[in-house]
Amino acid sequence: MSNQLLISDEDLHAYIDGALEEERALMVQNALAENAALAERAALFLADKAMLKAVYAPLAERPLPPEWIALARRPVRPWMRWRLAGAIAAAILILAGGSLAWRHYSPLRNGDVVEAALDARDGTQAPERHIALSDIVQAHRYDATLRQTTASNVHIPDLSRMGYKLYGLRLYGTAAELLYQGPQGSLFTLYIRRSDGSARFDQFGRGGLRVCVWQDDQVSTVMVGDISVAAMQRLAILTYTGLTS
Repeated sequence: MSNQLLISDEDLHAYIDGALEEERALMVQNALAENAALAERAALFLADKAMLKAVYAPLAERPLPPEWIALARRPVRPWMRWRLAGAIAAAILILAGGSLAWRHYSPLRNGDVVEAALDARDGTQAPERHIALSDIVQAHRYDATLRQTTASNVHIPDLSRMGYKLYGLRLYGTAAELLYQGPQGSLFTLYIRRSDGSARFDQFGRGGLRVCVWQDDQVSTVMVGDISVAAMQRLAILTYTGLTS
């Protein structure tokens, strides 16, 4: 039986959270690289996680409303418990629903991060420094440089499972661009910088290229390549997990 058929949603969530044992995680990673539908499902889970983190993270830093504390200190009748639970659930639905509506129905936001990524790719924006890389082992020596440049806790992702070889790192002040050569010799780029704090997941065509924007509350990543939608989905999940794991 194919490994792809053995990967459950629970496996995908655990893989995204880094909670799988090494052997199982490798099985999931291989399945994601081979199966576009599975990669798309994992990408949606990751996008949902980023969205929820961005929506609810600020709430964790706020003190509980005095009314909630007062309710917790006094006896509550059964019907009041249901009423309170309903109110909390409604608040959560409003917050989550608004974010989901933004994600699914808002007009496409090309934004300055996409323009910056495309300018870097076509040479309109000249890098301050270019570092030639020969392999991923050498590249990982520059993980600290990437983190310092982008002010984000990231790592240089290994995309070799899909036939993409890393050969360059360009630095642009507070942003960085990673250069990969694809199986057919095509250029695939990752433009990385600190996020503005909002969650975002877009994939669209631009000037004959496929562009994917993946942003959580910490890091903003723009992936660009002359590839299909399915290939971008697989690369996006491999890129995001490699960056943040």
